[in-house]
Amino acid sequence: YISENIKDSEVEKYYKDKIFGQVKAKHILIIPSTSDGATEDEIKEAESEAKKTAEEVIEKLEKGEDFSKLAKKYSQDTATATNGGDLGYFELDEMVDEFSDAVKELDKNEYTKKPVKTTYGYHIILKTDQKAKPKLKDVEKDIRKKITLQKLDADPKLYYQTLIDIRKAKNIKWNDTVLEDKYNDLMDQLL
Repeated sequence: YISENIKDSEVEKYYKDKIFGQVKAKHILIIPSTSDGATEDEIKEAESEAKKTAEEVIEKLEKGEDFSKLAKKYSQDTATATNGGDLGYFELDEMVDEFSDAVKELDKNEYTKKPVKTTYGYHIILKTDQKAKPKLKDVEKDIRKKITLQKLDADPKLYYQTLIDIRKAKNIKWNDTVLEDKYNDLMDQLL
């Protein structure tokens, strides 16, 4: 019901702003080295060291060193380090926002000039390819689902208001006035 009432202009804006072709990238992840129970100062120091290491790796890239070799040597992402940091193709919304935002800004065969900080650590990202953006008609259904979920997340009352709207639109009547009163009281509380 919510999805059916999303305006075409909302779908088009989401498509323009949020839909991209699949991206292929490599990354080098430097994770701050902290232990359980680390103090705030120890955490800051570990983050500073990780960022410094990431900046040193970027300097090596600028001197012409091979990204894949550096990934094998420095990356702490155990799933990708052995294959040169290759993440394969992915949708941008599969990654954390900071990572996706950085990849969007890169041209093919360009790497980030500054470390990208995420909840995982510091990344150096190399965009190796990008597929064409899918046609709107091919992704419209998915966009409507995503917008619906965003609306529900942003306004928890929307779900209950939608139930009320559907009952009115379908002209559903109560046969039991006691049950109707309880239902209306519950909806009032939820809204």
